[in-house]
Amino acid sequence: MQNELKYTVRSREIVDLATAMKNSSLTLSPYFQRNLVWRDAHKRDFIDTILRGYPFPQIFLARGKIDVENMTSSQAVVDGQQRLNAIREFIDGKLEVDGKSFRDLTSRQKEDFLKYEVPVIDFDLEAGDPRLKDVFHRLNRTYYALSAIEKLASEYSASEFLLVARALAGEILKTEVPIEELGDVGSEDDAETIPGNMFSRDPGIEEATWDWIVENAEGSFATLIRTEAIFTTFEFDRKVPLMFSLNVICTYLAGYYNRNDRVRKFLDEKSEVFPEKKELFSVLNATADFIVQMNLNKSSMWWNKANFFTLVVELARLPKLREQAPVDAGIKLQVMEQNLSSEYSLAAREAVNNRAQRDLRGEMVRSALEAPLP
Repeated sequence: MQNELKYTVRSREIVDLATAMKNSSLTLSPYFQRNLVWRDAHKRDFIDTILRGYPFPQIFLARGKIDVENMTSSQAVVDGQQRLNAIREFIDGKLEVDGKSFRDLTSRQKEDFLKYEVPVIDFDLEAGDPRLKDVFHRLNRTYYALSAIEKLASEYSASEFLLVARALAGEILKTEVPIEELGDVGSEDDAETIPGNMFSRDPGIEEATWDWIVENAEGSFATLIRTEAIFTTFEFDRKVPLMFSLNVICTYLAGYYNRNDRVRKFLDEKSEVFPEKKELFSVLNATADFIVQMNLNKSSMWWNKANFFTLVVELARLPKLREQAPVDAGIKLQVMEQNLSSEYSLAAREAVNNRAQRDLRGEMVRSALEAPLP
């Protein structure tokens, strides 16, 4: 059959997989993957399965092109990311099972754990092969099925529009994420930064585009998103801040709309070229700086996702609102919160993502910020 997908079925010892994760020849979170979503309870149950010698379903890996000069190759996890991460955390001492981490096991138990054979299916797929994402999506249709935003993040991984949203959501860092140095497996050596392999980012992203995105990452908006209690840890795991950022961008460009209706449209239209990206970074970072200087109380309703969305959009779309002193704007919002109308309260509590509710909240926030100081 033409274009038949080649794969090999085999087993690999945990020590082999742990070493590959350590030296970054195995990418745990390639560009098409989701975030880590397993809770500690899931991780402990899984490690206990290994310690008892019970079997578990196979993991799927993709092998990239072989570097014939250096005689090396890179691999990426297509399915099994959560399981391999649990193994890495247990070995690193970040996860305990029945009060014990890897270093607390006896020598025999450590050896048995590291020699445990993991069933592996190896696909012969290079980083840019479109079948890679197709296989990933097919393998994630059931348990812990991909959410809408996780599917979009994988499908449009090379989109310039998505990259801007990822940077604003705090998903892109200026430096590689440190990978724990395992040393002799289970050591406590300091973490070191190891460059990712060919699967670390979508090969369809041009080098200049990626460099520009990285240069503009970790700005004021991304910092605000990650430091205030707007999203829970679980929501970060499921990429909720990314969908939030996409909707902020789309609303800035086109006004309020229903739910996520404009997101795919803009992802398609501005996939290769996003001329407003510099403007977006500038405006949203300035908006974030303004919000920080408002000195809003940590328990303020404005850190609620729906209210925060409205506040960001209004301040971003109407620069005149940012011409006043941030502290004065903060006082006005405090007064609005203390005298909150039932109409606004309902629009911030029910059907919050419908256009009618978004329009209403926007109008009322705008009026509050345009009003004179009490």
